[in-house]
Amino acid sequence: KFIVYDFKSNQVVSTLKPKDGADNEDYCAASGNVAYTIGNNLYVNEKAVTNEPEGIVCGQTVHRNEFGINKGTFWSPKGNLLAFYRMDESMVTQYPLVDITARVGEVNNVRYPMAGMTSHQVKVGIYNPATGKSIYLNAGDPTDRYFTNISWSPDEKSLYLIEVNRDQNHAKLCQYNAETGEPMGVLYEEMHPKYVEPQNAIVFLPWDPTKFIYQSQRDGYNHLYLFDADAANMKGETYNSANGGTYFQAGKVKQLTKGNWLVSDVLGFNTKRKEIIFTAVEGLRSGHFAVNVSNGKISQPFENCKESEHSGMLSASGTYLIDRYSTKDQPRIINLVDTKNFKETANLLTAESPYEGYQMPSIETGTIKAADGTTDLHYRLMKPANFDPAKKYPVIVYVYGGPHAQCVTGGWQNGARGWDTYMAGKGYIMFTIDNRGSSNRGLAFENATFRRLGIEEGKDQVKGVEFLKSLPYVDSERIGVHGWSS
Repeated sequence: KFIVYDFKSNQVVSTLKPKDGADNEDYCAASGNVAYTIGNNLYVNEKAVTNEPEGIVCGQTVHRNEFGINKGTFWSPKGNLLAFYRMDESMVTQYPLVDITARVGEVNNVRYPMAGMTSHQVKVGIYNPATGKSIYLNAGDPTDRYFTNISWSPDEKSLYLIEVNRDQNHAKLCQYNAETGEPMGVLYEEMHPKYVEPQNAIVFLPWDPTKFIYQSQRDGYNHLYLFDADAANMKGETYNSANGGTYFQAGKVKQLTKGNWLVSDVLGFNTKRKEIIFTAVEGLRSGHFAVNVSNGKISQPFENCKESEHSGMLSASGTYLIDRYSTKDQPRIINLVDTKNFKETANLLTAESPYEGYQMPSIETGTIKAADGTTDLHYRLMKPANFDPAKKYPVIVYVYGGPHAQCVTGGWQNGARGWDTYMAGKGYIMFTIDNRGSSNRGLAFENATFRRLGIEEGKDQVKGVEFLKSLPYVDSERIGVHGWSS
C-alpha cells in the first residue's frame, strides 16, 4: 500500500493499493498515482494501460539494463503523464536457463539476442491518466536501435531520450513533443570509432528550465556540460573531441567540470547558490564537490581528495549533505556536511571494525605498469597476519577485470572481501590488480579492450604475475587464479 499522511491534521489522507501480483511499483508523490506491472503488462492505479501477449513487455527495463537503464516507467514532474517502455522481443530466440533452486531442476526460457542475431524492438509510450489514452513516440523503425536515458522537460511538454545505434558508436539526444509524439529536433550527437556509452539522463536546472546538464566522456573523462534546451531550433556545428571521436552540438555548450578525474554521481542542486553538488572519483580517490553554474568555480581541487570511497544524499535545499564513506582502515563513517565548504558539522556514525579482536592480514597497495608499458595499474597485496618474509607463500590472484568493475579501491580494506581475508588467514597471499578495461580511470583506460576483450586484460594480469614472481617471499610454482561474474 502507498499511504499519504498529513502531519498537520495528524491523519491519513489517501491510501492506494496496487492489484495483487504487482511488481516494478513506481509511485508519484506529485499526483498520488502509482504505476506497476503485472506479468508483461503495465497498470496505473487499478487500470490496465496495456494488453499485450507473451513476447511483448511493457513498463519494465529494456536493452538488457545497459546504458544506465534500471526501470521502465518515468513520471513527468507534476505526475500528469507517464512515459514507459514497450519491448517487443517475440522475434528474439529463446535461451534456456536452469533453475537450480527448485527441488528438481527446471528450465526457464528467456529471450536473449546473441551477438549478431535479431534483437528486440523498443518503443516509448506516453500515458495520460486523466484521459486514459496513450501515444507512442514517432521515432521511426526501432530495428537495431536503443532508446535510453529518458527524461522530462519541467513543463511536461517535451520528452527527451538518448538514442544509440546497435554498433554503439553513435548517440543522439532527441527531443519529442509529449502531446503528439512527433520529433522536435536533435540537440546533440556524439560519435566514436570504438563506442559511446551514455549512462545518465539529462537534468534540468531547477532555477532555469531552459537549461540542462548533460554528462559526457567527450574529453576523455565523464564530466558535466551545460546545454540550452531550445538548441534544437539553433544552427549546429560539428567538432572533433579529445577522446578520438566527433560530436555535433546545436547552440552553445559550456563545460562545467574538467580534469583527469570523473563525475560519478550528480547528487542535486543548491538553488540559492546556483550550484550542482556531485561526487567525483579517480582510481583510489573520491570526494564530494560543488560547481557554480554561473562562473564554473569548483568548491575545491580534486587533488585535495584522499584515498576513500564516498557516496552521498543531499538535502532538498542543497545546503547539507549526508556523506557516507570508508577508508582502508575505517569501515564506515557517516557525517552531516555543509556544502558551502564541505566541512563536517556533525558525526552521525563512526562504525567499529567488524574484525575487532581478530589477528588480521596486512594490506599493501601500489602501481605497476600495464602491458603497454606506460599505463599505471593499481594493485592490492594482502599478506597473512603471521607473515614471515623468509618463507615462500602460495598466491591466489583474484580477477574481475571487465568494464563497470573496480576491485582495488580507496575504501574499506582497499576493496578486499571477507573471502580474501579468510584465505589470507589460511596462509595465502591474496593479489588483485585492476587491469585496463576497469572503471574509474577514464575512457581510454576502459575502452582499451574494445574488440579485444580478454586479450588486453590478460596481458595486464600477466604483468601482475611477473611482479609477484619478483617478490622473494612468493612461491612462483604455486600461483592460482580465481574469478567469477554474477
